[in-house]
Amino acid sequence: MSINIERRTVMSSSGFVLILGSTYLMASSLQAGCSPALTEEIASAERIVDSLRPDKAGQMREFASDGSEYSAGEAQWLKGQLKSILGSCGRGDEAAAAATLHDVTELLKAHRRVS
Repeated sequence: MSINIERRTVMSSSGFVLILGSTYLMASSLQAGCSPALTEEIASAERIVDSLRPDKAGQMREFASDGSEYSAGEAQWLKGQLKSILGSCGRGDEAAAAATLHDVTELLKAHRRVS
C-alpha cells in the first residue's frame, strides 16, 4: 500500500511540473507581442503580484515578497489586471497593455514599504 502512495506522489509532482512549465510557456508567448522594455516591466510587476498568496481561506490581508501589504480584493484585482496585460500583449495591443500596467504599478508603488 505504501508503494502505491509513493507512486501517486511522484505522478502528482510530475503533473505539477508539467502544469508549471506550460503556464510559463504560455505567459512567455503572450508577452511576445510586447516590446522588450514593456515585457521587463511586466515581469517586475509579476514577481510581486505572484508572491501574493493567502495563507488561509478568507484571509483579509496578503503580504507580497517585498513586505508590502494588500487587501484580498486588491490582490485579486492585481492578478486580474496582469491576465489582461498578457492578453493585450498576445493580441499585439501594446498600448492597452502599457495603460493597464501603469495602473498596476501605481498600486504597487502606493503599497511599497520604505526602508
